[in-house]
Amino acid sequence: MNKENFREVEIYLKSRNLSPSVFAEVYDHFVMQVSDLMAHHKISFQEAFIQTAINWQNDLKMVKADWFSLKRIARIEKDILQQRFRKIMLISFSVSVFAWIVSTISEDIYFGSVILIFAVYFGFSLYAFIFRKIKFSEYRQKSFHPLLLRNILMIFLPLLAGYLFGYNLWDFLDTKFSKLILIYCMMIHIQLLYFHTKKINILLS
Repeated sequence: MNKENFREVEIYLKSRNLSPSVFAEVYDHFVMQVSDLMAHHKISFQEAFIQTAINWQNDLKMVKADWFSLKRIARIEKDILQQRFRKIMLISFSVSVFAWIVSTISEDIYFGSVILIFAVYFGFSLYAFIFRKIKFSEYRQKSFHPLLLRNILMIFLPLLAGYLFGYNLWDFLDTKFSKLILIYCMMIHIQLLYFHTKKINILLS
């Protein structure tokens, strides 16, 4: 492979809107497969490139990034992204359940935990702005992040359905889960902000 061949692979993969880390990994595998085909099957670069592109067709197919996002990304990027979102949700849920259990034992400890979480959130926000890790438009966009919108919908759809069928679940929410939801949403915010400051793809830009 010559310089022009490497450049052609780079242009093709960049058209798939891959994040830098995923791009680097896919690029290495893609180039290796093209080189192997050229060496072992004695075919031209274009033939090897087309065959490799066909092999990667499913992984590099452009799909919607999320239910609540208009952005289109490669399927391999989406799989990694959704796995990251599941981890964010799991950590947020674990912390919120723990805080809720604490609140049933001691309201003082619970309020102390809430203050600590808010302090971490505002601390991260201040750090991100001071060191220019995030733009104001991105920070504002985070409030309408697909992950947050999806979770809000999952919370309020059962309440709406219950209301339509004559069940008042709002009192149950107020007494049982308002504290859990507050911590859960704040933990999602903190993790989204953290990943963005580390330049890890979270659909924020």
